[in-house]
Amino acid sequence: MYRKTVGAGLLAACVLALPLSAAAAYPEKPVKLVIGFSAGGPTDIVGRYLAQGLSEKLGQTIVVENRPGATGVLALQSVKKEKPDGYTLMLGSSSTLSIEPVFKKNVKFDVFKELTPIAPVASYPYLLVVPASSPYTSINSLVQGAKKQPGTLTFASAGNGAVNHLAGEWFKSQSGIDITHIPYKGDSAAVSDLVAGRVDMAFLSIIAADPQIAAGKMKALGIASTGASQLKPGMPTVASESGINGFSAEPWNGVLGPADMPPEIVAKLNAAITEVMSTDQAKEKLATLGQSPFVGTADEFAAHIRSEMTRWSGVIKKANIEQVE
Repeated sequence: MYRKTVGAGLLAACVLALPLSAAAAYPEKPVKLVIGFSAGGPTDIVGRYLAQGLSEKLGQTIVVENRPGATGVLALQSVKKEKPDGYTLMLGSSSTLSIEPVFKKNVKFDVFKELTPIAPVASYPYLLVVPASSPYTSINSLVQGAKKQPGTLTFASAGNGAVNHLAGEWFKSQSGIDITHIPYKGDSAAVSDLVAGRVDMAFLSIIAADPQIAAGKMKALGIASTGASQLKPGMPTVASESGINGFSAEPWNGVLGPADMPPEIVAKLNAAITEVMSTDQAKEKLATLGQSPFVGTADEFAAHIRSEMTRWSGVIKKANIEQVE
């Protein structure tokens, strides 16, 4: 995953070098940011934080519109039909952009033909958690326990096709264990069964798992980040403990617009978004949600969407996960 901090001076210089026609005048009126998830959730909170920061940077109101449904696809379908003038944007998710296209058989959108990637915004690693009553105290002991009783252990997810469903299937296939997937309608719905010991493990977001860990009802065996995470200093990664090369499960969000947006407007928005998300204040705000800033160029963001799509497609094929309509 790309993470780099771009100096404000360099960004300003890049924007000044752009053609004055579109970049200098934009934005001349309020900008709409469509979020494909309900108000009050982590994605919405990040989106509203970004909107406030962009309003200050760009000198125009950023109006947030929640359009939940179909794992963010309803928002995508509405935004892709708008004019590519930079006045209608969306805060997209990894589930919408990198999993839906490879998990669903009849996807009715093409990310790279119908949208313009602008900038990544935030990401968060999952924790591999087990009930506090679980006999397993490490990832290795969990794997060895599963091997001794194939088909007996279970793992929870936020639903079929969710990032933590595919992460669980990846962990299962690469570890050579036989554990049963139990889908729920969201992470919060799985928590009660996890703490009660009715489910043996799950990949959960930090914000969902931490209250239970603090209450002594759940324990984390590892973090599914690409490397050591400042969100959980000292916690081993799933990759290092399991030996699964490259293992990570880090959902993310990023800003996109309709296809064929002017490059100078994309560059101006990317610079502003990067500045907003590169501050210590942004880091502190996102940490309360178990997230971290995720910044980079528009090209890097597009490459990340594509690489994630390729990776999850490989997981689906290797784990023999059946695609759905």
